[in-house]
Amino acid sequence: MNDNELKAPLLSDLSETCELHYTDELGASGYMNISEIKIDGADIFAASCKQEHEITMREQTETPTLNMYFSLQGQSAAWEAQSKDRYVLNDNEHVISFMPSFDGYYALSSPEIKSFGISLYEPFFRRLFATDMDCLKRFWDKVDAGKMAEISKHALPVTSKQQLLINEMQQCVYSGHMKQLFFESKIIELFLLQAEQADSLDGQKPIKIERHNVDKLHAAKQFVQQRMFDPLTLNGIAREAGLNEFMLKKGFKELFGLTVFGYLNELKMNYARQMLLDSNCTVYEAAYTIGYNEPYNFSKAFKKHFGYSPGELKR
Repeated sequence: MNDNELKAPLLSDLSETCELHYTDELGASGYMNISEIKIDGADIFAASCKQEHEITMREQTETPTLNMYFSLQGQSAAWEAQSKDRYVLNDNEHVISFMPSFDGYYALSSPEIKSFGISLYEPFFRRLFATDMDCLKRFWDKVDAGKMAEISKHALPVTSKQQLLINEMQQCVYSGHMKQLFFESKIIELFLLQAEQADSLDGQKPIKIERHNVDKLHAAKQFVQQRMFDPLTLNGIAREAGLNEFMLKKGFKELFGLTVFGYLNELKMNYARQMLLDSNCTVYEAAYTIGYNEPYNFSKAFKKHFGYSPGELKR
């Protein structure tokens, strides 16, 4: 999947789609296109909204809910009715939170907003219980105590792997029990990606990536993909994308979940694997193609990446 597909507008292949016109208590109005699907234990939605002024919506629920929310474009916020503290999400940010109940407001602040969200209910979200990571242990301790919880102190940037999973869920082709299994597996995978990202930051505030830099980082990624067999340097990639090296290194890891050269290695390993699968080439030829002079070193790196040796593909 290329970068344009990763950044594509929200699709509308979820089960129920409706277009709404809404007006808040102050008279501000806008339009919302929302697609929604319900499975056992979860509600999944994708929405795009347009409004001239900030819209505020009231929500009240007594149902304990674990929310996985992705702000793909625009700024939105939430706050409890008895508090003035707003939790704000900007472009390309996500959060996992638990609410034992909620009585408050949601605000759509930007002229155009695109979002994706999953609400999980008991017993579904209990299946995600794990304490292998510090962030998860803190999170589940609060959930067990019936308190509001967040997996990270700060909103986290949406990575390309997370966006890919979101796109896959919006294009589900299954029905019946297979549909339930498909969404359950994707929700669990997405939750783990969010948790791993939160754990890797260990409470640190992620680097702020402005929208124009997000586009440049995608351009850098595409440049690496197109020039994967050329001798690349950080300085050269940064110059090509119009970034400084600091933003390239930090921003690339935050946005895509890999370092620049980690991504390059992934591209080369996938290319070599496809060569071995699709042709009669030898391990030596695959190794030489992606820049290894010694098949032994290639085989060692290949096994580290995939968990099996290249020779196993040729049997």
